[in-house]
Amino acid sequence: MTLPERMATVLATELGENTADVVCRHVCAKFGAEDGCESAVLQQVGDFLRRGLVAYVGADRARELADLCLAAAARPA
Repeated sequence: MTLPERMATVLATELGENTADVVCRHVCAKFGAEDGCESAVLQQVGDFLRRGLVAYVGADRARELADLCLAAAARPA
């Protein structure tokens, strides 16, 4: 499973599978995030996701989801 796929599994419950997949692929491509990338890159991805999710799920849930995405990103492929 790729990094965007692992992250999309976290967001699928909130955004739906297709939207979560597209969002995660786009954000990972935007920041060059892939398996084994630097933690600074993953932090940028998490921050970007958090800011984008606020409008859909509120600030607290956006923070939780971004943290869960980062945790999913840290899991081995």
